[in-house]
Amino acid sequence: MIERKNPPNLAPPVGRYHHLTVIPAGSDILAIAGQVGLDEKGHLPDTVEEQLANAFANVTRILASEGLDHRAVFKINMWLTKPVSRERYVAIWRGFHHDEPPASMFAYVAALISPEYLVEVEAWAARPAKTPPAA
Repeated sequence: MIERKNPPNLAPPVGRYHHLTVIPAGSDILAIAGQVGLDEKGHLPDTVEEQLANAFANVTRILASEGLDHRAVFKINMWLTKPVSRERYVAIWRGFHHDEPPASMFAYVAALISPEYLVEVEAWAARPAKTPPAA
């Protein structure tokens, strides 16, 4: 089981995340490529909020394809090219992690690979080690 911690020897996180995530030995590590704001049919909405929600939905779909959910994510990086209100961001972010936030990074950048993309979300996940069959 992934362990999420906020060590007592530093200030609490400034947002909805944990400072440290510990991955159990023997786990498979999954690197999820940066997901842009396309929906499952390839449609790209105009707003940064809709693109962010789609990017998280894409991460969720990728996890599901491996039999996992948001709890498997131990690190997530988010890049946005346009401001998002803190209230909207928190609602979308919480909708992804369901009050079990992983270690995270959020940054505003000048541009992504193409100007229509306003968001990119990259995630790292761990699949628990398989328990060998009992002898």
